[in-house]
Amino acid sequence: MGAPVSGGRSGTGHHLAPDINALPYVDRRFLAHDPYPAEDGRTEANMVGARGCPYDCSFCGAAVSANPDITIRVRKPDNILGEMHELRDCHGVTAFRFVDDLFLGARRVIETMMKAFTVEKVSDWAVWDATGRINVLHRANDATLDRLADNGLREVALGIESGNPRVLRYIDKRITPAMIRTVIRRLSERGIGVKGYFILGFPSESADELDDTVSLVRELWHLTDRLPGRFRASVFEFRPYPGTPEWSRLVATGRYTAEQLLAYGAVDLTGDGLDDAMRGRDEFNFSVGIQFGGVPVDDVRRHLVELSREQHDRRVVA
Repeated sequence: MGAPVSGGRSGTGHHLAPDINALPYVDRRFLAHDPYPAEDGRTEANMVGARGCPYDCSFCGAAVSANPDITIRVRKPDNILGEMHELRDCHGVTAFRFVDDLFLGARRVIETMMKAFTVEKVSDWAVWDATGRINVLHRANDATLDRLADNGLREVALGIESGNPRVLRYIDKRITPAMIRTVIRRLSERGIGVKGYFILGFPSESADELDDTVSLVRELWHLTDRLPGRFRASVFEFRPYPGTPEWSRLVATGRYTAEQLLAYGAVDLTGDGLDDAMRGRDEFNFSVGIQFGGVPVDDVRRHLVELSREQHDRRVVA
């Protein structure tokens, strides 16, 4: 906690693509379903505003230690706005989803982008979603959050992962449950929705610690029920990825081979039948089937299904 973060390793820049601002815009002819019609009637498109992540979350394939030759590269505002204009003028896009690791992951980037969005009056013709970091948004003052809302920010995707303080420290998330509650309340008060990502079944996680995560998900639902912005949860089973800090810890125990940790298999969470609550999740339901912590795999999946169905039911009711 509190250690400086950076990306990349000196002398490896030749492995990277050319200057990110010199790359052509994505040729959407090669994307069969992007842009696409969104549920609210808008035409929506995915975009990437930055590449790389400076953090080292133990479970994440984007962890800086797993990608030592990757530096953090952020597109200039005029480059991003140019692609947004092209998508609007050529495809009628008025909703944008920034899917890079951390579009709202640094105060400097937030300030620079929001200044450009304000000048461009983006909120007059578009809404947008983005990824962010709890710790960065926790340090943001009210004026910064107001500026995000005023510029059309519709929803922020946040990697929360756990509701237990020890587990959050173990995975090097650099956040606390108190920070999580505060950030989601402050965003929701401004009409900004939050999509929280959670992982169940971390190595060393006890049943009580997993219960803390389940309880936090439900608490955040209830917290935002009375606020303009809503919270939604997306929950996953832990799985190890090569090169991550968690992979190294697991291998170092001597209890697992690389072959075991790579034995990913599909998981049917629907009970061999159709289940609208699981629709669209099939590609994410894979596992190595190993109990890494104190919670049996079947119990992890039971909680996952329960939370997914509760989230689906809340969406239907809303």
